[in-house]
Amino acid sequence: MTWVYALPLWAAGVAFIGGVSVLSAAGLLLVRKLYPKGDKITHNDVAGPIMTTIGTVLAVLLTFMVVAMWQEYDAAAQVASHEAGELADVYHDSFALPDGTGKPIRADILRYLHLTVYDEWPLMRSGHFSSTANDLGHDIVNRVQEIVPNSMATQNIQSDALHHVHGFLDARRSRLFNNEQSVPPLIWTMMLLVAAITISSSYFFRVTNVRAHMLMCVALGAVVGATFLMIAELDLPFRGPLQISPAAFADQSVKLPKVNGHV
Repeated sequence: MTWVYALPLWAAGVAFIGGVSVLSAAGLLLVRKLYPKGDKITHNDVAGPIMTTIGTVLAVLLTFMVVAMWQEYDAAAQVASHEAGELADVYHDSFALPDGTGKPIRADILRYLHLTVYDEWPLMRSGHFSSTANDLGHDIVNRVQEIVPNSMATQNIQSDALHHVHGFLDARRSRLFNNEQSVPPLIWTMMLLVAAITISSSYFFRVTNVRAHMLMCVALGAVVGATFLMIAELDLPFRGPLQISPAAFADQSVKLPKVNGHV
């Protein structure tokens, strides 16, 4: 489903909602054409319970997926915020270090923020990341680890900075992993199969008014298509029109001085 992230939200909406609605209507017309015109036998007493059972399975499945995708989306935003927060803590800790040690750390942090916001975030829309930012993140960790404490106060500052810098690196790994881990194809196949069965089951209700029957099938298809669209857009939270913004990093940058004219 990664192809959906190359489309604007309105185009993806047309593809999902419009596409499923059109297929639903076409299927109904085909089934009605296959029925003998003089067939007056009602199937509602049989189709009703079957439709209710299948529809319930679809509703539970799609509801679970929407909730799961939203929770993952929100968790990914929290991971990005945690990464920026840990980095800001390291930045502030560095002011308690001698200038020869603290200044290079602050310069690297400011450069990392700039690279993350302006280079890596656009790359993440296509599933990539900045190798420069990745290397710089490890450089920041190494700088903190290489501090040689000359007092108990410096040792305490280094210990606190190490805690935050390792938290920052863990959060970065989680952010990049969240941009790769998506809904398995098997689950998409199961959702599509159950949705197709549900929509096709609605064709076997005997409704005298063809337009009313068509409207019901199209409405069902539109709801299913809209739900699929929501799941697809939330699946990979750092891609597509609903991409999580780098606001957490930008907010931290605003609070920090500029380096080389950039934040």
